[in-house]
Amino acid sequence: MTEIETPEKIKRTLICIVSYEAERHITEVLTRLPKEVWDSPNYHILLSDDGSKDDTVSVAQKMFPSFAKNYTILKLKKNQGYGGNQKVCYRYAIENGFDAVILLHGDAQYAPELVMKFTSFFEAHHVVLGSRMMEVLSAIKGRMPLHKVLGNLVLTRLQNCICQTQLSEFHTGYRGYTTQFLKKIPFERNSDNFHFDTEILLQAFHANASIKEFQIPTFYGDEACRVPGLEYAWNVIVASIRFRLQKMGMFTSLKFPHSSNQIYKDKTDDVNSIHSVVVEYLKKNTDLDGQLLLDIGCGPGHIARKLGNNKIRVTGVDLYNPNNSGFDKFIQMNLDLDPWTIDISKYDTVLALDIIEHLSEPEKFLLSLRYKMTEPTTPKVIVSVPNIGFILVRLNLLMGRFNYADRGILDITHKRFFTINSLKRMLNETGFEIQQLRGIGVPFQTLGKGRFCGILGFISSKIARLYPALFAFQILIVTKPKFTTYQMIEMGRQD
Repeated sequence: MTEIETPEKIKRTLICIVSYEAERHITEVLTRLPKEVWDSPNYHILLSDDGSKDDTVSVAQKMFPSFAKNYTILKLKKNQGYGGNQKVCYRYAIENGFDAVILLHGDAQYAPELVMKFTSFFEAHHVVLGSRMMEVLSAIKGRMPLHKVLGNLVLTRLQNCICQTQLSEFHTGYRGYTTQFLKKIPFERNSDNFHFDTEILLQAFHANASIKEFQIPTFYGDEACRVPGLEYAWNVIVASIRFRLQKMGMFTSLKFPHSSNQIYKDKTDDVNSIHSVVVEYLKKNTDLDGQLLLDIGCGPGHIARKLGNNKIRVTGVDLYNPNNSGFDKFIQMNLDLDPWTIDISKYDTVLALDIIEHLSEPEKFLLSLRYKMTEPTTPKVIVSVPNIGFILVRLNLLMGRFNYADRGILDITHKRFFTINSLKRMLNETGFEIQQLRGIGVPFQTLGKGRFCGILGFISSKIARLYPALFAFQILIVTKPKFTTYQMIEMGRQD
């Protein structure tokens, strides 16, 4: 996901008081708000009541006029849930031109006096969290039940481990966001339940938002606890695991869009990756000096840079023009929409790595490669695709699961899937003679650079070469296109 810009200057802040049957506490919350926020052009107070059956709204309607006029009361006719109520507040903040929003609970569990402290952090941070766990003893002195202290600490530690973060508390309800941040994330796709708070933090991590924690006092009074503990714990852990799996390219969710920007990550340093295998193949099987290489779907040009020390001339083809790529020539082309115009017979080697699965009509594309050849020579064409017959995909299908991901075999942008046999059949039918086939193992080093991932990658690579149909994560095929009839006519002329 594209990183959010540096926080903008904060001019207007919305204080959102979310309430549900808070009749006994709403007067205290309003009374404890700093005097500076009332009738200030820089603040506005929104009370969003989530379909309470008590007199929360009636009490607030009597109280507000005695303070100021900069307030709005929303009474939601149907209960939306804790997360659903927040969605209403944040949409209100965006649509009414506020620069930041502070979430305050209507049960007086969090100190209203501190709302202005949030504002002081907004110009440097997109997300501000009031943490009760920066000093655990303070939370205990504030009468937080011991089981909740321990639960909070354990869940936060576990979520930090899963998400590779370092928050002191995931579960505070006292928090603030800039609307600049809220506009960038699909918060309305989040849960309507209590784990909305975790999901919006995961979206902040995904967006590389700047997060600030500061210590707040803990106060537990006689307010009713409506959070179902075990269900909540399960939901936040599942949400965190799904976020981590998406970062690893093994899952996809509309809550975390644009993860596939990592698709062009350089894999040439992983000796078992498809790119590294191709680079080594070219070095061993061709005289690179003076070679002409056509890299179709080249991305940022990782292979061109890896071969840069040789006297090889590389032409890149892709939708976007990369910067500092190392190409001698670049041709911008939409392979799915634009007609193919390049004569591949003028090159020594053609790469089409992990590209044809993204095309609507790969057969048409392969035929176009051949039909544009005019020279009395044919290049090597090296093709790779993910293997839909990979054992884990088969096992998931056996259990009724077919989960798309942001990367990998079930990349959500893939339009076609291939087994070894279906790929070989397509290549044969489009006029490409298969010279060599190799199974490529799971790219474990994309998950981590440690020794353990390296060992797993080595083992996977060896098994994939022995039993590619079942254990290959990707299929690599070296081919030679057959001469077209046009080429044979030209080569057969006797005059």
